[in-house]
Amino acid sequence: MAKKNNKKTPEELYGEMYERQLKQFESMDKEGGAPVGEELHFYTEEELAAQERARQTTAAPPQARPASAQRKASGQRPTSGQRQQRPPHPNDGSPRGVGQHPDARQRRRRAANPSAPEKYERKAREQAREHRGNEPVQFGANNSFKGKKTTVGSVIGGIFRWLLTIVLILLLIMQLLIFRYISLVNTVKTEKRTVTNASLSAAEVTNVLLIGSDTRDEEELGRTDSMILLSINRKSDEVTMTSLMRDSYVEIPDHGWDKLNAAYRYGGPELLMDTIAKNFDVKVDRYVYISFFSFINIVDAVGGIELDISDEEALGMTDPMAEQNKYLGYKKGTDYLTHGGKDMHVNGNQALAYARLRYVGNADFERTDRQRRVISKIVAKAKTLKPLQLDSFLKVSCGELTTNMSKAELYIMFYKLLFSMRYDINELRIPPEGAYYAGSHDGQSTLDLDLSACTQAIAETVYKK
Repeated sequence: MAKKNNKKTPEELYGEMYERQLKQFESMDKEGGAPVGEELHFYTEEELAAQERARQTTAAPPQARPASAQRKASGQRPTSGQRQQRPPHPNDGSPRGVGQHPDARQRRRRAANPSAPEKYERKAREQAREHRGNEPVQFGANNSFKGKKTTVGSVIGGIFRWLLTIVLILLLIMQLLIFRYISLVNTVKTEKRTVTNASLSAAEVTNVLLIGSDTRDEEELGRTDSMILLSINRKSDEVTMTSLMRDSYVEIPDHGWDKLNAAYRYGGPELLMDTIAKNFDVKVDRYVYISFFSFINIVDAVGGIELDISDEEALGMTDPMAEQNKYLGYKKGTDYLTHGGKDMHVNGNQALAYARLRYVGNADFERTDRQRRVISKIVAKAKTLKPLQLDSFLKVSCGELTTNMSKAELYIMFYKLLFSMRYDINELRIPPEGAYYAGSHDGQSTLDLDLSACTQAIAETVYKK
């Protein structure tokens, strides 16, 4: 009964079985028995229990040991008769031969019943599989692809390092190009300002005044044909081009009331920025100046642009183009258009004449629309250029600009403009509809403004107030 209470688990029984088979195998190799590679026989739990009971049943008590054991203990040799009277083995009933190995009985039993070992071995394999199925899964512990994963990881790491190196090289090249473009810009110091405060100002909004002059002599301060306030709002992801109409009647600091385009002639870009701040209450500290000839070179550098031109506009471009040809030294009639069309490809000379056109349509109102349209077309065309074409365009364009921004400010502005390429573009005209009426001062036609309405339009469109 005690034997049953201490029943061994299958794992312990198989462990003992493995140890016994291993010892048998080693003895077979030493004593010249079966070859080492012979198939092992694994017993079931029932077979092992039966063998254990058989060994206990046949085990003789110390006082009943066979005569052979007593003679061996006393050192006596058996006689021939005594050797022939050995009892048969209890398991198979066959007599023990002299020098017979215990495993020989197992081989005879397997030979007599060849299907039994296969049945037992198959059952042992099934039990082993069940036992392994209950073991916890350890991912990667015995993974035959572990080495391959390490190799794949090394390859991925190598590719990542290679890509990172390429990116760093490209960034370095881009930095060098940016510094080269900045070095081409003509930078000047800001002269004295009298109006620097304005209520329309925000850290997320950058205002740059684009000034286009009608002067034919770059050393001369003429009147400004084009005044566009370029506003970059990083919070709303928008770029707004606000055209300031040249005939707007405003107060010019220290010069009284006059047309807006006269401010540049009186005191250059600084006085023009002061005038805008004073009348429209918007803060402007930076400007970019583009001369009469610069605009032509920039359009030609981008490879020309496509415009929708009416027949009336094509005919009206003749007068400004004739003046331009004279100063450019071109032959009379160069670049004239005989008719309009949709998506007409125009060069710099023709684009400038289109932007300066005043006497077709609603006079100066439509002219500001044309100017914003030309700038938008230049930017859109620049986005489509190949790297070498873009490099050529930027070199020409930067060489044509004059600004009061420092080199450090230009570096920052370059990235602002780069990121703003994906921004939405808004257009605004000052004065907007309903915020002006026709006037006349000192014998000249003017636009008399509702300044508070103009300021409110800028606040809503640019600053989202």
